[in-house]
Amino acid sequence: MANQIILDSARTFGEFCLLPDYTPKGCSIQTVSLETKLADNLVLRTPFLSAAMTSVTGYEMALALGMEGGLGVLPTRLSIDDQVEIVEKIKRREMGFVEDPDSVKNTQTIEEVLRKVDKHGHSKIPVVDKNNVFLGMFTRRHYMEVGGHPQDLVTEVMMPLDSDDKLLCHKDPTIKIDAVRSLLEESKHDYLVVLDDQNRLEKMAFAKDMKPILVASAISTHKDWRARVEANIKTGVDLIVIDTSDAYNDFAFDIVTEYKKIFDVPICAGNIVTYEGAMTLMKAGADIVKVGMSSGSICTTQREKAVGRAPLTALMEVDRARKDYLKKEHDIGNKDRYVSVIVDGGISSAGDMVIALTVADAIMMGNYFNKFYESAGDKLNAEGNPTGIESEIKSVITYGEGSEHARNLERYGHTDMMTFFAEGVLSKVEYAGRMKPNLKADALRIKAAMVNAGCMTLTDLREKATIELMSQYSRDIVSTTHDIDNKR
Repeated sequence: MANQIILDSARTFGEFCLLPDYTPKGCSIQTVSLETKLADNLVLRTPFLSAAMTSVTGYEMALALGMEGGLGVLPTRLSIDDQVEIVEKIKRREMGFVEDPDSVKNTQTIEEVLRKVDKHGHSKIPVVDKNNVFLGMFTRRHYMEVGGHPQDLVTEVMMPLDSDDKLLCHKDPTIKIDAVRSLLEESKHDYLVVLDDQNRLEKMAFAKDMKPILVASAISTHKDWRARVEANIKTGVDLIVIDTSDAYNDFAFDIVTEYKKIFDVPICAGNIVTYEGAMTLMKAGADIVKVGMSSGSICTTQREKAVGRAPLTALMEVDRARKDYLKKEHDIGNKDRYVSVIVDGGISSAGDMVIALTVADAIMMGNYFNKFYESAGDKLNAEGNPTGIESEIKSVITYGEGSEHARNLERYGHTDMMTFFAEGVLSKVEYAGRMKPNLKADALRIKAAMVNAGCMTLTDLREKATIELMSQYSRDIVSTTHDIDNKR
């Protein structure tokens, strides 16, 4: 008989709902923050990481997600040179002006403007006349404050040019980016509008684009891990991620222990799904632990060898270990030893993200990012043939690192092809367009849920939120439309 048989059912995110709590006046979609601190000197503006999958994260995805305040994790299946080249390229990229920025005409309605900003993922957009003269700025935040009928002209709810307290404008198209940085820092504004001497819109600059773009690289627990780490750190990588399907072993423990003696860049170790596994990696010195096994959409580990755990149960067990570990560290006077937790896999909707963030500090996703234009997967047209024309893309190739296609042996503990069997599949996902507007929309949903719970920050959400298990019947009632006759 097994040493232990657990009869309680393991749980996943979709089985729970977040209960509303008292929402104070200052808590709104415009004021809540999705910022998350993963480690010292590693703070994300948004709690999203792209999975270290060959079909997901390359240069384009790492750059796009980094620009939005998240973190792309370059897979170990890339060569050391390829990883370093991408890191170097991202770190070398200097964010500057947005030339010829998107704008809307003063004759357009609020409804038309909202459709445009939703499509492109903007939070603000300049309003101009037919001669491109800048009249003001439409922002979601200001619109939510002042209100307005959808058929009103956008000029009714924009911040006009003479709003000196809210708009930062500069009438010199030759201004240099260093001067822009200084203006933004001194004024605390989040953007600058550059005009010519006739007040015509020339370009814009955003404070978020002045900050360095973050990027991470994954390593395995075998062979060249140290050479890979040294090359990436020398190039300026912001996080090293031990990416193995099961990190509750001597290899991961030894690497973390040795790593912490040599390097200052934070290290994330995973994956684990048990209390004991988390405690082992925390004791070794991991700054972050990554949770998840067999819950990914294209992972077949559970089917192939009956190993894994439902993601929310795994998260709760790891969080229990974190709290016990933190208490022990506090008892010996090490009050700064908070270990962040990233959930990897099992996220299929914004609702799942909300429930996951009541426990985890951040979310790593593969399938979610795989469907976007910036993913590393091959793009296919309606006939299933490769295409580079964006308007023709209908689907994107996806495959797990344990698939026959990727054959990332080291992630799954294999040393050669003699022992290999697939723990992932090759498939395709429906194309969903550009990443930015989709990510913005889901971030908005998370913020709205946080407002319902009366939480201003993700820390508040983890410390104050209440989630409730639903029965199958209540899930059908609450989570889906019901009792509707769809017949015509």
